[in-house]
Amino acid sequence: MLHTKFFEPVCVWDVKASLGEGVVWIESEQCVYFVNIIEKKIYRYHPETQAKTVWDAPKKPAFIFPTTGFVLLCGMEDGLYWFDPVQGTFTQWFAMNETHPNNRLNDGYIDSLGRLWFGTMDNEEKEPSGSLYLLTYDEDGKISSVLQDKDYVVTNGPVIMENHYILFHNHSNEQVIYKFDWHESGSISNKTSFAVLENGYPDGMASDSQDNLWVCLYAGNQINVYSQDATLLQTIPFPCPNITKITFGGQNYQTAYVTTAIKDMTVQDKQEYPLAGGLFAFDVSVPGKSQNLFKISEHVLLK
Repeated sequence: MLHTKFFEPVCVWDVKASLGEGVVWIESEQCVYFVNIIEKKIYRYHPETQAKTVWDAPKKPAFIFPTTGFVLLCGMEDGLYWFDPVQGTFTQWFAMNETHPNNRLNDGYIDSLGRLWFGTMDNEEKEPSGSLYLLTYDEDGKISSVLQDKDYVVTNGPVIMENHYILFHNHSNEQVIYKFDWHESGSISNKTSFAVLENGYPDGMASDSQDNLWVCLYAGNQINVYSQDATLLQTIPFPCPNITKITFGGQNYQTAYVTTAIKDMTVQDKQEYPLAGGLFAFDVSVPGKSQNLFKISEHVLLK
């Protein structure tokens, strides 16, 4: 096992991903999963043995989450798929049919009730055609995507602090982190600006056990850590510019795992930052939270 240090990112897998994203800790496997959107890859990293596995995905994967079943839930560009890591197979479950043909799924979050909140974005990163949704399905298996907010170019996050009934969500292009009141019934309200960034674009986020908000900065070379009142508590520098997603895992959830990307980097940039696109890890003093499982109804067919 590679040894990490407090708040000092160490590259544990030099993937050189064009767009590494969606990193998540799978407790049952004691492994980290993450995706490479542009190259259509899914990766698994086992910290204890440093074993590495790579799968080819049929579409651009955006995120991946553990479930209450034997499969993982994978958000692809065109909808949701069940991914069986044992067989290496993908089965489409829900096709996302938006009115904007250039849109694709992007980031997501599983809340404490086992529901998926996810965003869509303009694949060309130009039009404000992206939205934030909550996925719902009834006992008969009828699936719906319930619109929560709209007019985003690139959505990122979301993160929910259930103890405080708060949802955070990013409009990355505008460099704004939004804060909403979150309702267990399945809605959000009272949209306000939590923070506006000057350097870098807010990308993937996570919260720790003290409900501090960890925000990855694309083109910002660092992670920002905020308190609930938007005070910047800490910055964690990285040896590359595009920081995309963070999760907590390992023993007592005291190791942070972070994806990065080489997208938008010049040849000179890549020479200056040779570890860009890698999976990084570092130890933290405040533990993270355990990963929620997506709840699969007994009426849902997994194959």
